[in-house]
Amino acid sequence: MPKNLNVFDGPDAVKKFLNPGENSYLPLVELPATLNPFADDNVRIYAKLMNMMPLGNVKAAPAFNMIEEKYLNGQLASVEKIVENSSGNTVSSIALVARQFGINNVQSYVPAEISWHKLLMLLFYGVEPIVNVEPQNPDESDPNSGVSKAKKDAMQDGVLNPGQYDNDANPKAHEKWTAKQIWDQTDGKIDVFCAGLGTTGTAIGNSRYLKGKNPSVRVVGAMRAPDNYVPGVRTEKLLKLVGFDWQKHVDQIEPVETAQSYRLSIEMSRGGIIVGPSAGLALAGLLQYLEGLKAKDGLDKLRNKKSGDIVCVFPCPDGPLPYMDEYFKYVDRSHFPSIQNEELLLNKP
Repeated sequence: MPKNLNVFDGPDAVKKFLNPGENSYLPLVELPATLNPFADDNVRIYAKLMNMMPLGNVKAAPAFNMIEEKYLNGQLASVEKIVENSSGNTVSSIALVARQFGINNVQSYVPAEISWHKLLMLLFYGVEPIVNVEPQNPDESDPNSGVSKAKKDAMQDGVLNPGQYDNDANPKAHEKWTAKQIWDQTDGKIDVFCAGLGTTGTAIGNSRYLKGKNPSVRVVGAMRAPDNYVPGVRTEKLLKLVGFDWQKHVDQIEPVETAQSYRLSIEMSRGGIIVGPSAGLALAGLLQYLEGLKAKDGLDKLRNKKSGDIVCVFPCPDGPLPYMDEYFKYVDRSHFPSIQNEELLLNKP
């Protein structure tokens, strides 16, 4: 059957469906001027909708790549259990992918402060959570960290730790799938790429490919500001747990606050681009970068001489639904409509 009909059949239909290389390109959607304060400067900002992957989140790509590489290298033959350090999308995606390779037992170290909704999501996908009190000053070698405990568990026979924080199959997934799509979809005219820094795989993989095609492409990393929360993204302190040498792949780092990330997620979602708070953080980091550059040196150094435009892309890792209760915690109530006849509600929390 022709691939462009988007049909997956046969005994390996689901495995093919979960393989990013077998799927159509994910949408790249330009933001309207209402969401782009630099539209008058001929800046064009595009959202790469990674949340439209089959598993609904960006981690589906590295999850598939990490498991498939182990399979192709013959390293899954004796594996009976997978253990990872993840509180959400990564281990959920790993669990769903691993079942297609015959592995049903998946555990994950999760921080003690994990939200109840995310814990329920792990249970829903069949992941066994192991609650762990993370060190106050995290380090990848700290034996009390979830990262170290998952690696230690993998020393047992039959146990595999994919190791999303130092497994090169993570950034390689974005190098061979995400970045190639972005390059093709922008016809090679991308000038700025901005991604949130979690495992840093998205930033590294896209940077490798895009800078390999055009060294002048600027890569911006958006991280959580100190003492701020955004799911899937780390603060500078928490980035110490990451084993990748990600700094050499990023030209600029932008710290972003919680409320701004959630507000921009709401604005994009209300505008028809339904994305979660980590997408809001990536957009906020991009806008901060452009604002700082405009105030200091001007934007012309980024401008494409032929088109006169500046093309920017940011990935949207997932949707808002897993974090719905958090929006009302981090965003002022004035941003939401009132509820008429609220007193009549029977199941008000």
